[in-house]
Amino acid sequence: MKGLAILGISGSLLFSVSTLLLAAEEESAALPALPFSEEIITSEVRHKFTLQTGYGPAESQLGADRESFYSLRYEPTFIWYSPEKRWSQWEVFTRGWLAYDSSTNSSAFSTDDRDNIEGFNAELREFYVRRNLLDDDPRFSIAAGRQRYADKLGLWWDDTLESVRFDYTDSLTRGFFAFGQKFYNYNSKVNELDARDEKIYNALGDYAWRWRDNQWAGVRLSYQQDHSDQSLDDPTDFSGWRYGVFATGELLSTPLISDYHIEFANVVGTRDNIDASGVTDTDIRGWALLTEFGRRFYDAPWQPRVVLRSGLTDKPSNDADGFFLNRIQSDRLINEQTYSTRLVSSFVRLDMRNLLYYGVGVETQPTARSSLDMRVSDLRLRNSNGALPIRSNEPQDTSSKSIGQVLDLNYYWQSFPLAYAGRQFDMNTLVSAGYFFAGPATGDLDDDYQLTLSIVMRY
Repeated sequence: MKGLAILGISGSLLFSVSTLLLAAEEESAALPALPFSEEIITSEVRHKFTLQTGYGPAESQLGADRESFYSLRYEPTFIWYSPEKRWSQWEVFTRGWLAYDSSTNSSAFSTDDRDNIEGFNAELREFYVRRNLLDDDPRFSIAAGRQRYADKLGLWWDDTLESVRFDYTDSLTRGFFAFGQKFYNYNSKVNELDARDEKIYNALGDYAWRWRDNQWAGVRLSYQQDHSDQSLDDPTDFSGWRYGVFATGELLSTPLISDYHIEFANVVGTRDNIDASGVTDTDIRGWALLTEFGRRFYDAPWQPRVVLRSGLTDKPSNDADGFFLNRIQSDRLINEQTYSTRLVSSFVRLDMRNLLYYGVGVETQPTARSSLDMRVSDLRLRNSNGALPIRSNEPQDTSSKSIGQVLDLNYYWQSFPLAYAGRQFDMNTLVSAGYFFAGPATGDLDDDYQLTLSIVMRY
């Protein structure tokens, strides 16, 4: 009887609790919903100010007279989304600049690889329309207009191009395919294209697969068809393919290396050359391999990263053969999170042909928002009778393969973000120093150096 009484009391309690909970739910359901507002973003305006000053060889050419130079640039960006930013179906993007450059010296710190135009100029750098959510699928999009193409290495593409681009992105794979041609510079001072850039069709594409956490591998290709009228201003026309593979990633559990990046590119095509004797056709075959292996010591002071970088091209039998960079490629090493530089130095430009280079660097973080980096590189020719892969105003010595050594120092500082008028303000500063020790292959070329200070403000 006691058990039945206890069960009865327990059942009454359970019924009472259930009744109270049901009443509470009905009361809460009857209450009016609290107002909740979320900002709907349909457009953005971004501002970027760049100040750069330095001292080094004129026109970034080794051996030229050194000069002081400076550059001022304002880059406004406007982006419109429809119906809103989070799940936009349509996107309109425009980016321009207003600039003044005291000389044609340029720095890889800039976001675009091109020679500066001396004096004041304005340019519409990018303008395109993008259609997202094709067939209501967030993986697919298509864009048309003048668009920027860039990756960590400029070995494949590092320029803007009027084009149609199709993108595919999901959690394990990504890729794009684009087709386009340059028509104008859209610059107030130099609008017409250089003769070497006219009437060139370009097809670009890549496909990447994430085969393991933080590790990607893929293939890339580009096709170029030059159908411009040959002249002494445009003495060569190249038509052909570039194709290759790449791999990049992080290996946090491996004791020897913590990150890596490998690019291999092959070029196959035909080059038409014009000279006083007429037009000759040359079959082009060549390749280039770039590698980077890093090891970060997270437990050591300043968390240093030791990095080994190298580059190797084929050994061309003559100047008309072998791997080379076309007009939309560059030797830049691009890091969107910090600063961009070049493969071996901030001021020594490399034409990736007839070249072997290797070097070691140490990258440190003195504070949470700063970095102090140093690297030393050695440059050599594959064929001592081939052309120098650097910009020089001195004739080379074909009895040696040693181009020289490069020492490069960079200090980068990021200010703590500030809030002003409801928006974020950032300022980044880069101090660079590069020294080139000329080797025997450069002939009578003297050692050279360049110092630069760059400040970028974003709002």
